Amino acid sequence: MGIQYAQDATLIRHAYVCTVEKRHGIGGKLVSSLCKQTASPILIGTWADAVWAVHLCEKDGFRLVSQELNNRLLRKHWSIPERQIETSVVLANQKWFDLHETEAINL
Repeated sequence: MGIQYAQDATLIRHAYVCTVEKRHGIGGKLVSSLCKQTASPILIGTWADAVWAVHLCEKDGFRLVSQELNNRLLRKHWSIPERQIETSVVLANQKWFDLHETEAINL
């Protein structure tokens, strides 16, 4: 798991925990540690079907962005195929929502 600095946010990338180590709080500790390493807004992208990953992010205070904003953010910050954009979601921390409140509301 690591962070990547983007234009207006920090991305948490490659957030994986070995299957045998899941459900021990490791993922949450790693995300928390990464969040402490940056003062900028944070975005996390994951597969929409990875419900466990979405719940982990939500448990750590992240929220899903709107679908339209989701696709724009994936195209802006990630280099992924269109099919992956269709099957992915973006979660943002409260700092991101505070800074982009107008944009998020207008979509």
